[in-house]
Amino acid sequence: MSERNTGVPAAEAEAMLLFASKDDDAEGLLAFALHRRAMLDWLNAFAASAGRAPNPEETRAFLIGETAPRRVQDYRDRAALMIGLAREGEDVPAPAKPAAKTRMIWPFGPGMGFTVDNPGQPVNWRQLMLRLLMLMGAVIVTALLLRVFVVPR
Repeated sequence: MSERNTGVPAAEAEAMLLFASKDDDAEGLLAFALHRRAMLDWLNAFAASAGRAPNPEETRAFLIGETAPRRVQDYRDRAALMIGLAREGEDVPAPAKPAAKTRMIWPFGPGMGFTVDNPGQPVNWRQLMLRLLMLMGAVIVTALLLRVFVVPR
């Protein structure tokens, strides 16, 4: 897709000013590059699904979301992280993993742990459902024991 087909070169120039107002703002320039890559991905995905290029209104709607202040800040934060990693070079140690948690008795393998270490990792639904069933069973048994031993008749 070329910019000529999208009808938004002026909007992209305005977006560039939102990301980087100065030529020496490396974070802003990299943030704009990340935004532009997302836009090109969107244009290709749109063309593949709709079988046509987006019209100016559809592109403008996409740009409204892409140039929202929170989205611009997200791109700048990601750019700052990328620049920071590039400056530190390959001598950067990998982030330390948290110490493994010991577990008492759990028959369904290691603990799932709700962390954001790897947000792309799929959820283990089978293990989650087994834990839910065990929790429900424990609640039912507790309610029955309370009814039998504590609640007077």
